[in-house]
Amino acid sequence: MGTKNRIMEESLKLFLKNGFSDVSLSEIKQSSNITTGGFYHYFQSKDDLLIEVIETYIFDYFKSTMLRLRKCTGTPQDKLKIVMLSLIGDAHLSDSVIIDYRTLHMLLMEGVKKFKPVSEKYSEFYNSLLDFILEVVEEGIDQGTIRNDIDPVELATSIETTMVGNILMGIAMPEIPLKTRVNITIGRIWEFISLNHTA
Repeated sequence: MGTKNRIMEESLKLFLKNGFSDVSLSEIKQSSNITTGGFYHYFQSKDDLLIEVIETYIFDYFKSTMLRLRKCTGTPQDKLKIVMLSLIGDAHLSDSVIIDYRTLHMLLMEGVKKFKPVSEKYSEFYNSLLDFILEVVEEGIDQGTIRNDIDPVELATSIETTMVGNILMGIAMPEIPLKTRVNITIGRIWEFISLNHTA
Protein backbone atom coordinates (compact mmCIF):
# COMPACT_ATOMS: atom_id res chain seq x y z
CA MET A 1 0.00 0.00 0.00
CA GLY A 2 1.34 3.41 -0.97
CA THR A 3 1.88 6.20 1.55
CA LYS A 4 -1.14 8.23 0.47
CA ASN A 5 -3.45 5.22 0.66
CA ARG A 6 -2.02 4.32 4.07
CA ILE A 7 -2.68 7.85 5.36
CA MET A 8 -6.24 7.71 4.05
CA GLU A 9 -7.05 4.27 5.42
CA GLU A 10 -5.54 4.96 8.83
CA SER A 11 -7.42 8.27 8.93
CA LEU A 12 -10.65 6.51 8.01
CA LYS A 13 -10.20 4.12 10.93
CA LEU A 14 -9.61 7.04 13.29
CA PHE A 15 -12.62 8.96 11.92
CA LEU A 16 -14.85 5.92 12.34
CA LYS A 17 -13.69 5.46 15.92
CA ASN A 18 -13.76 9.10 17.07
CA GLY A 19 -15.65 11.18 14.48
CA PHE A 20 -14.10 13.77 12.19
CA SER A 21 -13.81 16.61 14.66
CA ASP A 22 -12.14 14.60 17.42
CA VAL A 23 -9.19 13.34 15.38
CA SER A 24 -6.09 15.52 15.44
CA LEU A 25 -3.47 15.84 12.74
CA SER A 26 -0.95 14.49 15.26
CA GLU A 27 -3.02 11.31 15.66
CA ILE A 28 -3.24 10.91 11.89
CA LYS A 29 0.53 11.31 11.49
CA GLN A 30 1.28 8.90 14.33
CA SER A 31 -1.18 6.27 13.12
CA SER A 32 0.10 6.58 9.55
CA ASN A 33 3.75 6.67 10.65
CA ILE A 34 4.53 9.82 8.68
CA THR A 35 6.08 13.22 9.32
CA THR A 36 4.35 16.59 9.00
CA GLY A 37 6.13 17.09 5.66
CA GLY A 38 4.98 13.64 4.57
CA PHE A 39 1.36 14.56 5.32
CA TYR A 40 1.51 17.90 3.48
CA HIS A 41 3.14 16.24 0.49
CA TYR A 42 -0.22 14.54 -0.18
CA PHE A 43 -2.82 16.82 1.44
CA GLN A 44 -3.14 20.58 1.90
CA SER A 45 -5.02 20.22 5.19
CA LYS A 46 -6.88 17.82 7.44
CA ASP A 47 -10.12 19.00 5.80
CA ASP A 48 -8.79 18.11 2.33
CA LEU A 49 -7.86 14.68 3.66
CA LEU A 50 -11.29 14.24 5.18
CA ILE A 51 -13.10 15.10 1.95
CA GLU A 52 -10.90 12.71 -0.05
CA VAL A 53 -11.45 9.93 2.51
CA ILE A 54 -15.22 10.37 2.31
CA GLU A 55 -15.22 10.46 -1.47
CA THR A 56 -12.85 7.52 -1.84
CA TYR A 57 -14.35 5.17 0.72
CA ILE A 58 -17.91 6.16 1.57
CA PHE A 59 -19.16 7.51 -1.75
CA ASP A 60 -17.36 4.82 -3.73
CA TYR A 61 -19.22 2.35 -1.49
CA PHE A 62 -22.54 4.09 -2.24
CA LYS A 63 -21.71 4.16 -5.97
CA SER A 64 -21.00 0.42 -5.98
CA THR A 65 -24.23 -0.12 -4.03
CA MET A 66 -26.18 1.68 -6.77
CA LEU A 67 -24.47 -0.41 -9.45
CA ARG A 68 -25.47 -3.59 -7.60
CA LEU A 69 -29.04 -2.35 -7.23
CA ARG A 70 -29.32 -1.70 -10.95
CA LYS A 71 -28.31 -5.31 -11.62
CA CYS A 72 -30.84 -6.84 -9.22
CA THR A 73 -33.71 -8.84 -10.60
CA GLY A 74 -37.10 -9.81 -9.27
CA THR A 75 -40.46 -8.19 -8.84
CA PRO A 76 -40.80 -4.48 -8.04
CA GLN A 77 -41.64 -5.48 -4.45
CA ASP A 78 -38.44 -7.57 -4.25
CA LYS A 79 -36.40 -4.67 -5.64
CA LEU A 80 -37.80 -2.20 -3.08
CA LYS A 81 -36.86 -4.58 -0.29
CA ILE A 82 -33.36 -5.07 -1.72
CA VAL A 83 -32.93 -1.28 -1.95
CA MET A 84 -33.83 -0.79 1.69
CA LEU A 85 -31.75 -3.70 2.96
CA SER A 86 -28.73 -2.53 0.93
CA LEU A 87 -28.66 0.71 2.94
CA ILE A 88 -28.55 -1.03 6.31
CA GLY A 89 -26.03 -3.81 5.93
CA ASP A 90 -22.39 -3.73 6.93
CA ALA A 91 -20.37 -1.49 4.62
CA HIS A 92 -17.16 -2.94 3.15
CA LEU A 93 -15.23 0.29 2.64
CA SER A 94 -11.92 -1.44 1.90
CA ASP A 95 -10.29 -4.82 2.31
CA SER A 96 -9.57 -4.05 5.96
CA VAL A 97 -12.38 -1.64 6.91
CA ILE A 98 -15.88 -3.02 7.46
CA ILE A 99 -18.36 -0.98 9.48
CA ASP A 100 -22.00 -1.18 10.47
CA TYR A 101 -24.58 1.10 8.90
CA ARG A 102 -25.09 3.14 12.11
CA THR A 103 -21.45 4.22 12.24
CA LEU A 104 -21.39 4.90 8.50
CA HIS A 105 -24.47 7.11 8.49
CA MET A 106 -23.54 8.98 11.66
CA LEU A 107 -20.07 9.74 10.28
CA LEU A 108 -21.55 10.83 6.99
CA MET A 109 -23.98 13.20 8.71
CA GLU A 110 -21.03 14.90 10.41
CA GLY A 111 -19.33 15.33 7.03
CA VAL A 112 -22.51 16.62 5.35
CA LYS A 113 -22.93 19.22 8.06
CA LYS A 114 -19.36 20.50 7.79
CA PHE A 115 -18.32 20.20 4.15
CA LYS A 116 -20.16 21.42 1.05
CA PRO A 117 -18.51 18.86 -1.31
CA VAL A 118 -19.65 16.05 1.01
CA SER A 119 -23.16 17.51 1.15
CA GLU A 120 -23.25 17.70 -2.65
CA LYS A 121 -22.12 14.07 -3.04
CA TYR A 122 -24.69 12.99 -0.44
CA SER A 123 -27.46 14.75 -2.39
CA GLU A 124 -26.18 13.19 -5.61
CA PHE A 125 -26.42 9.70 -4.10
CA TYR A 126 -29.96 10.21 -2.82
CA ASN A 127 -31.04 11.69 -6.16
CA SER A 128 -29.71 8.59 -7.93
CA LEU A 129 -31.50 6.41 -5.37
CA LEU A 130 -34.73 8.30 -6.02
CA ASP A 131 -34.28 7.79 -9.77
CA PHE A 132 -33.88 4.05 -9.20
CA ILE A 133 -36.96 3.84 -6.97
CA LEU A 134 -38.93 5.77 -9.60
CA GLU A 135 -37.82 3.24 -12.24
CA VAL A 136 -39.04 0.41 -9.99
CA VAL A 137 -42.39 2.15 -9.44
CA GLU A 138 -42.84 2.77 -13.16
CA GLU A 139 -41.90 -0.86 -13.88
CA GLY A 140 -44.59 -1.98 -11.43
CA ILE A 141 -47.16 0.30 -13.03
CA ASP A 142 -46.26 -1.04 -16.49
CA GLN A 143 -46.53 -4.63 -15.22
CA GLY A 144 -49.88 -3.90 -13.60
CA THR A 145 -48.69 -4.67 -10.06
CA ILE A 146 -48.57 -1.07 -8.79
CA ARG A 147 -51.55 1.29 -8.82
CA ASN A 148 -51.55 3.85 -11.62
CA ASP A 149 -53.77 6.36 -9.79
CA ILE A 150 -50.86 7.71 -7.72
CA ASP A 151 -48.27 10.09 -9.17
CA PRO A 152 -45.11 7.95 -9.65
CA VAL A 153 -42.72 10.75 -8.58
CA GLU A 154 -44.69 11.40 -5.38
CA LEU A 155 -44.83 7.69 -4.68
CA ALA A 156 -41.07 7.24 -5.23
CA THR A 157 -40.34 10.26 -3.02
CA SER A 158 -42.53 8.84 -0.24
CA ILE A 159 -40.82 5.44 -0.47
CA GLU A 160 -37.34 6.96 -0.30
CA THR A 161 -38.35 9.17 2.65
CA THR A 162 -39.67 6.09 4.45
CA MET A 163 -36.42 4.24 3.78
CA VAL A 164 -34.30 7.05 5.18
CA GLY A 165 -36.65 7.28 8.15
CA ASN A 166 -36.04 3.58 8.84
CA ILE A 167 -32.30 4.21 8.90
CA LEU A 168 -32.66 7.12 11.33
CA MET A 169 -34.95 5.10 13.60
CA GLY A 170 -32.47 2.24 13.49
CA ILE A 171 -29.78 4.63 14.69
CA ALA A 172 -32.02 6.14 17.38
CA MET A 173 -33.64 2.88 18.53
CA PRO A 174 -31.21 0.03 17.84
CA GLU A 175 -33.09 -2.30 20.21
CA ILE A 176 -35.64 -2.89 17.44
CA PRO A 177 -33.89 -4.91 14.72
CA LEU A 178 -33.71 -2.86 11.55
CA LYS A 179 -34.48 -5.83 9.33
CA THR A 180 -37.74 -6.20 11.25
CA ARG A 181 -38.52 -2.54 10.56
CA VAL A 182 -37.68 -3.00 6.88
CA ASN A 183 -39.91 -6.04 6.48
CA ILE A 184 -42.83 -4.29 8.19
CA THR A 185 -42.31 -1.09 6.19
CA ILE A 186 -42.05 -2.77 2.80
CA GLY A 187 -45.10 -4.89 3.63
CA ARG A 188 -47.18 -1.83 4.51
CA ILE A 189 -45.94 0.19 1.52
CA TRP A 190 -46.76 -2.69 -0.79
CA GLU A 191 -50.25 -3.07 0.69
CA PHE A 192 -50.89 0.58 -0.15
CA ILE A 193 -49.36 0.76 -3.62
CA SER A 194 -50.36 -2.69 -4.85
CA LEU A 195 -52.94 -2.78 -7.62
CA ASN A 196 -54.99 -5.05 -5.35
CA HIS A 197 -55.19 -2.34 -2.66
CA THR A 198 -58.67 -1.23 -1.72
CA ALA A 199 -59.09 2.23 -0.23
